[in-house]
Amino acid sequence: VMASALAPSRAPVVRGGTTRRRVPAARILVPRASAEPVTSLAAELASLVARESHARDDGRVRALVDELERARAPADPRALTGAYEVAWSDGTMAWRALVARGVSAIAGRSRAGQWFTPGTPGRALNFAELFDKSVVITAEGTFRPKPADADAAAPHEVARDARYPIGFDVRIERGDVRAFGRRWALPIRGPGEFQMLYGDADVRVFRSSGGVAVQVPSDWQRPAEDEE
Repeated sequence: VMASALAPSRAPVVRGGTTRRRVPAARILVPRASAEPVTSLAAELASLVARESHARDDGRVRALVDELERARAPADPRALTGAYEVAWSDGTMAWRALVARGVSAIAGRSRAGQWFTPGTPGRALNFAELFDKSVVITAEGTFRPKPADADAAAPHEVARDARYPIGFDVRIERGDVRAFGRRWALPIRGPGEFQMLYGDADVRVFRSSGGVAVQVPSDWQRPAEDEE
């Protein structure tokens, strides 16, 4: 009796009679809550970095950057056109923001960022303004996507089906400083690289050897003599 009680029960076998087979209950899968849309994450990030530092939650900014990177959103070509300026930075890159805030406290607004111009290859212009535009520092060169993210037919362009993060190679060709009505060339040139972790028309996130930077669209304009 004990042996039969411990033996696993067997479902009855239908042999042409009317015995009804026991059918295991269907397994019900409850879908997990969907992830927050990338557009909502990006909008929250843009809103957070626009706040003054004393009112900003840096931990939440870092979390949003991580979430956007993990989301692997489709590449947005708008993020590679025009000027964006740094609104928040972390890692060793953060010293630039500290310097900018210190200078601003003494002599007005200071800012830094990049201006991208699509092309074959694309052009990249790093800029920094100090003392309410009294001092302008620029470094210019070319940029192109790394082969894994490039269009097979047009290697200077990001593939149409590329997803963030996207790697880029940069080659700086020249730089200069303008101040007090004068201009001095900077002995700066050479290769570099960066990753765009996320980008759209309102915010973009970079990672480089200097750390992570969140940028927002800028009204910065190239010096007039550069456009001649």
